[in-house]
Amino acid sequence: MTSDDGCSMINVIQRVTGALFALLCMSAASASPLHERLIVSRVDGTPLDVQLHRPATTAKVPLLVFIDGSLCIPSALNESVGWLQQQVEGAHPFALAVVEKPGPVDPPRNADGGIDIGPDFRCSDAFRQHYTLDQRVIDHLRALQYLHRHAPWWSGELWIWGFSDGGRIGAQLAAYAPQTRAVALIGFGGGAPMAESMQDMVCAANGAPTACRQELRARMDAIRAEPVPGKDWMGEANTFAVWANRLDAVEANILRDLRAPLLVVHGERDGSVPVASARQLATAMQGTGVPFRYVEVAGMRHSLWSTPSEAQALELHRDVLDWLHGTPAIEDGSEG
Repeated sequence: MTSDDGCSMINVIQRVTGALFALLCMSAASASPLHERLIVSRVDGTPLDVQLHRPATTAKVPLLVFIDGSLCIPSALNESVGWLQQQVEGAHPFALAVVEKPGPVDPPRNADGGIDIGPDFRCSDAFRQHYTLDQRVIDHLRALQYLHRHAPWWSGELWIWGFSDGGRIGAQLAAYAPQTRAVALIGFGGGAPMAESMQDMVCAANGAPTACRQELRARMDAIRAEPVPGKDWMGEANTFAVWANRLDAVEANILRDLRAPLLVVHGERDGSVPVASARQLATAMQGTGVPFRYVEVAGMRHSLWSTPSEAQALELHRDVLDWLHGTPAIEDGSEG
């Protein structure tokens, strides 16, 4: 081999090595988020399913806990969960945790692949037996306890995003978890007992409002007297045991003492949770020293996806995420 041949070979090797190095760097930079499934034991030994999505980085990141509503289908099917999974490696990286409900059931699909929950769909016995708001709060606290010990990637900062029943659960979790740094609660009310606000909503357009209220009160009294999982009202996912957690709860009672900023978003046309309850919460939060923002969205029904346009729904999702990562918690001695 001549010296020229040797130099040419060296140049080729250098070019190949450089290309491989660049490719490796690009691969590292575009690494997919990590997905983990954790099985955590409850105090009675039953398994708690925790789904994690986090960026492929060695840096510590905040933890965002998303809490779904009361449907007995997997939480991962919530469109907001899918959207958040795509954001974990964004400008402000975070890990996403979803603590699954007990006994979720995969729903049938329509011809377009969408979820089709028809009249024949049934929740599992496990869901009906074990799904209550109180149990969900305990499950989330247990998951956080486990992650605090076994998640070296967690910075210790907790963001909470709750929707519907998940908003009620998230309100309690935010109050009881000292790591909480920001809270966003969607479509949950929180300012009045559901027993009262439901009467106003259901009976407002009734031709016999007095009789309507009497009938509702009788049903609610029956629920309080027998808060069992074997009976349901307004859908089999809504057992008497779940309703007993909802009827008399007023989340404003504990949210007024938060040490984290609170965002509440409610749809003007929400037909599941009366908007009047959210307005009462907004009034109750005044003068508490808690950084608070209330957003009432014209034309929106129960979820962020029920806005007049998909573009508006995506903008609302971005606004909520911006709120969570951009708001400082209350420091000791601060009035917020």
